[in-house]
Amino acid sequence: MKKIFFISLMLYGFSVQSQTTFKAWEKQITKDCTGETVQNEPGRFWDNHIGWGTGSKEGFSTTDIANAKKMMTAFENLCKPKLQFTGGLAKASFGMNSKSFYNQSVTNPYMYNLGFHQFVCNIQTHKLAIVDEYQGVLRVKGNPGFETVFHSLEGKAEAYKIPANSQNINAPFIAIYNYYAFIDNRLVDAINNGNSFIELPAEGVGDQLNQSNGQVLENKPGKGYGWTGSNGFVAMGTVSFIFRHAFITHTDIPFFIPVTRKKFLTDLLEFYDRDKPELVANMQDKIKNLAKTIIESEKTNSSYLQGQKDRQVNQEQAAKDILAINEQKKQTVTKLLQTKDEKWLNQQAIVQGDNKAFTVPYNRNINAKEIYGNFYFTDFYTGSEGLKLYQINPEYVKKYPPNAAKPAIIDVVYRFRTGEKFLTGVNDSFINQLDLKEFRKLL
Repeated sequence: MKKIFFISLMLYGFSVQSQTTFKAWEKQITKDCTGETVQNEPGRFWDNHIGWGTGSKEGFSTTDIANAKKMMTAFENLCKPKLQFTGGLAKASFGMNSKSFYNQSVTNPYMYNLGFHQFVCNIQTHKLAIVDEYQGVLRVKGNPGFETVFHSLEGKAEAYKIPANSQNINAPFIAIYNYYAFIDNRLVDAINNGNSFIELPAEGVGDQLNQSNGQVLENKPGKGYGWTGSNGFVAMGTVSFIFRHAFITHTDIPFFIPVTRKKFLTDLLEFYDRDKPELVANMQDKIKNLAKTIIESEKTNSSYLQGQKDRQVNQEQAAKDILAINEQKKQTVTKLLQTKDEKWLNQQAIVQGDNKAFTVPYNRNINAKEIYGNFYFTDFYTGSEGLKLYQINPEYVKKYPPNAAKPAIIDVVYRFRTGEKFLTGVNDSFINQLDLKEFRKLL
């Protein structure tokens, strides 16, 4: 039988012990229970980050890992003294996340994870049991990843990297693929100047394509959580996930800044230069493959032969159209850059939330996207519900690099489900007691 070592102490009235499995914890607690008594059972803390924990070390130097462990330990040291709750077990772990980019600067992301596992009463034995899947979780992320708004591309992904056609899997993408979009200005303000929690319907931030995952939430008496849209307050329901984010940034320089129309248009020209050869190569491959198919169809006098020949004509015309349309797209953008004044060019770039700004003309004979590519731009959106485009501030990254010994930004995020007493209790007795000013000292 595997031997279990117990290390017990009382920390701020909270039971802190070392175990190896949920079953071992249940055996150690070994209490008769009812559905009510388990809710009042003092919480337990499980230190599960002995060794490494979760995540991959690939791409991280020994110095990166040492710095990450130091910061994750610092995160835990700020959380532990506030850890007060009942009715469950908090399981701690360390982990490294996949590297990402703040513009073209590679990040060293890491995360302190504290999962909350609820106590339940076994209906057969009337003994306390622990749900092995966490119901809620606190994550403290150093250099968190943000979700870019534009992802679609034609051809090889390497064609849109820096440098072009780089085979390095960690090479950054060109500027237009490093844009973020927000519907609600309060979220941007919370990231740039935040000193409190802001509640969102999703953990990912930066790709706020619609109101259901991009709005800042409100908790209205009698209605619960929801957001205020153009048609009034929209309730989420009683069992929805809520993500309470507290973004900790340096406040002398904004982390996110608007993408100006001038920058957007300039970055479009770069994209069109990368997009053109990919569209051409893709169409040439289709023409070659179809020509082989036609040869085989002619041998068998296939009934599909005429349709294939018609498609061949369309593809050959499309190959010519790609060149003409690419030139047309560049002329549209260049004209705006040359004819619009600085006031117009320095306004924030806004596009429609459903990306209709890039809708290509319909062609029943061929997939028009293969001719027009992505970002077939005609004009900026000027309505009231567009996607406001942002970029991570190059000056912020220059002053506070995201691969240094300390994080450039910290995201303290608690995920819980409304209507669950255990998780709302954790929120009230623990999450709300965290001192965010102390986290700012770790930047």
